[in-house]
Parts: sequence; C-alpha cells; structure tokens
Amino acid sequence: MILALDRPLVCIDLETTGLDVDKDRIVEIGLVRLGLDGKRQSVQRRVDPGIEIPEASTRIHGIRNEDVRGLFGEPTLGKLGQELCAFIGDADLCGFNIASYDLPLWLAECRRHRLEFPMAGRRVVDARTIFVTKEKSWDRFILGPRNLNNAVLHYCGRAQAASFAQRDEAGEGLAKSVDQQKRHSAVKDAEATLDVLLAQLVRHADLPRTVAGLDEFCKSAALEAKQAAAG
Repeated sequence: MILALDRPLVCIDLETTGLDVDKDRIVEIGLVRLGLDGKRQSVQRRVDPGIEIPEASTRIHGIRNEDVRGLFGEPTLGKLGQELCAFIGDADLCGFNIASYDLPLWLAECRRHRLEFPMAGRRVVDARTIFVTKEKSWDRFILGPRNLNNAVLHYCGRAQAASFAQRDEAGEGLAKSVDQQKRHSAVKDAEATLDVLLAQLVRHADLPRTVAGLDEFCKSAALEAKQAAAG
C-alpha cells in the first residue's frame, strides 16, 4: 500500500444541521477504517440531533426532521457515541476539510454528550488541505470550487466522479429537489475522501508516505495559509 500505516486510519464525514461547528449538530456520521492490511471497514449512523434541521440543510443532505426525530426516529449521539468511539479507537483521522469542520464539530458534540475522545497523539490528515496546497494553479472559475466532487474528478477520474457526483435525472448538475437528487451518504463521502487521499499520494510523489508526515504537512500548510491571509 502506498501509505505506510503504523495504526489504523479512520476517515470521518458528517452530515449536520448547519456549518457552525460550536452550535450545529450531527444528523449522520460515516466512518471508514483503513486497517494495516489495507482492508476497509465502514459504519454509518443517523442521529437525532436534538434540534430542528433547517430546510437549507435538508436541501444539501436530504435528511428531514421526520427521518431522525420523534418517537420513531433515531437515537441521540449520547446513545450511539460509545459505539462510534470504539469503532474509531486509537486510530488516526482523515477527512475532507476535517481540520476546519468535521473534527471541531465532532469534538464539540463529544463534549456536549460527555463522550471521552482523547486527541493526544492522534494525527489528522486533511485531503482538502493537500488539494489546495498542491494544486495552486487551480482556477475555480473554470474548474469550480475545491470541493469533494471536484477532488474525486481531478484525482480519481471521470468514471468514478460520474458515479459519485450529485446529478439530476438529465445529468445536468445538482437536482432541484430532495426527492430527485441522488444523495450522498456520509459513509460514501468518507469512502470517496479516502480514495482521493490515496490518489493524491500517487499524483504527488513528493508528499510524505506516512500518516505522521502527512499530519505535519497539513499543519504546516494550514499555518502558512493563515499567515498569508493575515497579510
């Protein structure tokens, strides 16, 4: 395997009530665990967030209040948390924009539900940070935003991108309604992110081949970006 692992790597993706990492809540979590032998295991759980899901968020992930809330809805994260934390174990983490979004929100939810999730010694690899750092000539007006759809297209090819992309029945872009849209699930996004990360290692021969090296690469890139933004 092109990526050297000294412990498992878990890719995490969240569907949520919104973009505020402190106040918003998880409605679906997808985890894909890459083992030392290269084999993958996955788990996906929907969650009662305990608050209303805004219509704007439902338009993105397709999950309605009635899907997760109420007597016949889903359990809270407090009830599912131990199962999810056990699946992750002491693994390192990866994701697409995980450093700015998925991980802070997950940690906020862990605090909210009094779940123990130690971060000491845990390394984090952000495939979006690699995308942004290594593709500096990317023209968003021509190629589109650096989102997961475009990362799959760029690194994994058109065939995989076509099966992954959210398209309407005519294949002309995002569907207009929740029922028409071929929704991503959190675990599908996590699988795609892991595919992108491994493809990035193939494309960019100068990237570190260890999780520890990639963790340092992402931290350094994020710091440089922050300093550049500050002027």
